[in-house]
Amino acid sequence: MSAYNYVVTAHKPTNVTHSCVGNFTGPQQLNLIIAKCTRIEIHLLTPQGLQPMLDVPIYGRIATLELFRPHGETQDLLFIATERFVVCVLQWDAEANMVVTRAMRDVSDGIETPTHKGHGQIGIIDPDCRLTALHLYDGFLNAIPFDNKGKLTEAFYIKLKEREVLDIKFLYGCPKPTIVVLYQDDKVARHVKTYEVSLKDHNSVEGPWSQHNLDTGSDFIIPVPPPFCGVLIIGENKIVYYGASASKEIPIRAKIAF
Repeated sequence: MSAYNYVVTAHKPTNVTHSCVGNFTGPQQLNLIIAKCTRIEIHLLTPQGLQPMLDVPIYGRIATLELFRPHGETQDLLFIATERFVVCVLQWDAEANMVVTRAMRDVSDGIETPTHKGHGQIGIIDPDCRLTALHLYDGFLNAIPFDNKGKLTEAFYIKLKEREVLDIKFLYGCPKPTIVVLYQDDKVARHVKTYEVSLKDHNSVEGPWSQHNLDTGSDFIIPVPPPFCGVLIIGENKIVYYGASASKEIPIRAKIAF
């Protein structure tokens, strides 16, 4: 006679993995949305503090959590990608007082090797809501354009020469969707490079600028909104601003404890 054990999780996850802030439940309502592994919590900012609104289960471990607002919309939509390569767009239904799924898609390939270097799976959204890009496989970027209603359209792949990608972001203020890639080469040197994405031809070309041999430990990039645009690169010893026509370094002062 064989014996079997059935194991389930008794408690909801408590570790916060992602967060974002925006107008999700209404144009005049400011929300904090927190991802805890396989769940999202939606909070409303009130004069009395944060007010919990809803706890929503997600069928998969959350890898990307981003708010965005397509043209013509009065409030934000929520983009989620899971570690099993399922993406969805969620919307708040004010009449039903609940979250509804506006779009969902499986973007897994099954042929290429899932990325395991750098920060692993990365998902980003163009500030002008023209497309989302997912770094799921080494050497490739999965681009999924949005239509004018915020729905996902036909996806296409962009080939990346950079194999060890540390971070990817979209730039603000670009006539074409433009990404900036922070990567590490075979000699462990770190660089950034930009690419313009063509939605018409489904390919990419080198962007307006690049920078080589960054500060050791450069690990994250933060896009800078207009009027400056460009990016901040966060390193171990300094924060560097790079743009198409200017750059600026700010040293990080180490705190010494006695």
